[in-house]
Amino acid sequence: MNDNISKLLILQDRDMKFTRLEDELESLDPEREATKRESLNRQQVLEQAKQHLIQLEVRRKDLDNDVEAKKEQIQKYAQQQLETRKNEEYTALGREIEHVKDAISKIEDEELELMEEIDAYKPKIEEAKAVAEEAKAHEAKALAEFDEREKNIEKELDELEEELNTLSGELDAKLVKHYERLRETKPGKVVVGVDHGICGGCHMKLQAQQLVDAKSGREMVTCPNCNRLLYYTREMIMPEEIDD
Repeated sequence: MNDNISKLLILQDRDMKFTRLEDELESLDPEREATKRESLNRQQVLEQAKQHLIQLEVRRKDLDNDVEAKKEQIQKYAQQQLETRKNEEYTALGREIEHVKDAISKIEDEELELMEEIDAYKPKIEEAKAVAEEAKAHEAKALAEFDEREKNIEKELDELEEELNTLSGELDAKLVKHYERLRETKPGKVVVGVDHGICGGCHMKLQAQQLVDAKSGREMVTCPNCNRLLYYTREMIMPEEIDD
């Protein structure tokens, strides 16, 4: 194989690895933010659950205060009964006392239901707390792993950049320029093999002379259709070998 092609293949491999690492490095920040959001969401769910429990407790306390206030009202009516000498007023106060007792009964029923709701809700708080703590621990571990991965990628990129500069310096400047131009305009590989008589990049059938030149390895050959750089190895099959 042509020495230039061999070096170009190495250069291409390192360039593609460099690109993959850059993409991976770029993906770390969104992954970090997603991890933080997930943890924050779990914390918010816990806080919302706590606030809901507080609201239930406040409501229960309000009901309890209502009961106490109405009991005082009954005592007041009862005292007025003792002080009155009018039968009609005494009877009316008795009716008021019964009304207040009925109201107290309804409030106590509501309070009992609320206490049952509170008791049933408390395990949900513990569950949300456990999930939030697990998410927080996962966040800390994941962020540490992201930081370590970022550091390793940056180190690999520095080493690759140095290797790429060395490889480029060993090749003809015009060839490197052509290679770089292809990389900017073509997807995937720009140094491709010839197999079954077609270009490994655009899959166009090549002319006989181009196949001979690629197989000889004496000079650089480009695809007339996509301009990719072509190479041939013994593992590849030429059209005449298929016929045989």
